[in-house]
Amino acid sequence: MCGRYADFLTEQELADAFSIAMAADDERLLPPSYNVAPMQTVRVIRAREGAPSLDLARWGLVPTWAKDPSIGSRMINARVETIAEKPSFRSAFAKRRCIVPANGYFEWQKHADGKTPFYIHPADDAPLAFGGLLEAWRPSPADEWLITCCIVTTAARGAMADIHDRQPVMFTEDNWRAWLDPHSGKDDLFAAVAADAPDLLWHEVGKAVGNVRNNEPELVAPVA
Repeated sequence: MCGRYADFLTEQELADAFSIAMAADDERLLPPSYNVAPMQTVRVIRAREGAPSLDLARWGLVPTWAKDPSIGSRMINARVETIAEKPSFRSAFAKRRCIVPANGYFEWQKHADGKTPFYIHPADDAPLAFGGLLEAWRPSPADEWLITCCIVTTAARGAMADIHDRQPVMFTEDNWRAWLDPHSGKDDLFAAVAADAPDLLWHEVGKAVGNVRNNEPELVAPVA
């Protein structure tokens, strides 16, 4: 699964990596976060009028049929193996796909003495493009929409499986464009998921990342 990640991408990095036009006072420019956690507001990229556009969403998908938005805390990830059939995700997969930008993410390796956190990031430190889904929910027609998202996961590849059996779906540029394209068919989407992901590196980090109240650059630094 993916339950924590880091997003301290600058305005220019987002614009360059995802071809987004942005203003300096854009309200979608959230402060840097080195410990993004579920149920927080996060940045997402979606297709608007044929071009990538930056938006905000709460991490934890709330299906349109949900009676209570708290269900989102249990839907931070969607398994790609069942994404096209599961009622919670199939509509968003068909119509409301997004990219969740990140610098890297955290995963905990289980062992006999407990868990060790690792920070996983691209070898070239380019922005990551996680596959994501979007949904809009409101309790009544008189209320404002709550926009929520989740991150799509797949089976861990190669040496990553030594840390955890799952990893986020991570796209290169050609494939994240296919993921956002509203005209992509199911075969195109699954081909994008199965394509080569960016090369990754990882290192052990301190256990402070386990506390959502901690949010400083040291969280992504290797332990001494």
